[in-house]
Amino acid sequence: MSDEGGDERATADAVDGDAPVAQPVISDADRKRMQLLAAVPVGFALLAYAGQIFFAALIARAPLLLLSLNATDPILLGVAHQAPLWAFMAIGLTRLFITDPFLYRLGYDYGPNAKAYLAGEFGARSRIIRTMDWLERWFPRAGWLLLFAIPGYPMCLLSGIARMRQLPFVVVNLAGTFTRLALVWWVADLFSGPLGAVIRFINRYSIPFTVVMFVLVAVQTARNQRKAAGSPKE
Repeated sequence: MSDEGGDERATADAVDGDAPVAQPVISDADRKRMQLLAAVPVGFALLAYAGQIFFAALIARAPLLLLSLNATDPILLGVAHQAPLWAFMAIGLTRLFITDPFLYRLGYDYGPNAKAYLAGEFGARSRIIRTMDWLERWFPRAGWLLLFAIPGYPMCLLSGIARMRQLPFVVVNLAGTFTRLALVWWVADLFSGPLGAVIRFINRYSIPFTVVMFVLVAVQTARNQRKAAGSPKE
């Protein structure tokens, strides 16, 4: 990675707005380490696609396995209706938090170059980069609150780039994740009747639902690849 401030500023400026994204100057050793740090979040993102596809097949038969694959809000609601509280909280907290230290360290060690590198890999208009662009405007004023409310991939990376201290990052992140899970459990309990009916319907027609989800994931993946291929790179 370049040690010259001018190179870092040029890289960061290239990510903002609609300007072409220049690949940051990164040594082979740094590039390999960035890929290693990103491997865990990328791997769990692929597992989330698997959970999305097999949602209908697993929601009634193996809800905790489904939760270990994918912990998005719709799946959290379904699993909360099917699993004991202790298992839901333990597996949900682990699944949601396990990737966050790697993203934090990636941002902390490589600063704005981490974002510029991701923009070069995924495209300047990819969802993760657009989300980070939006969050960056508010991070200086409400970083702690944002991390508590939405401790996902973009916020964890930004927390590292902003060099938030590690212990507060872990405490605020876990507190926000625990609160989210508790809120989902409460909502699932409040609407247990309708949720149960929906889950029984999905389980009854699990094969058609699985086919539909496979098609939707394939279309979504192809669309993301086209966006990344169409994004300007240098």
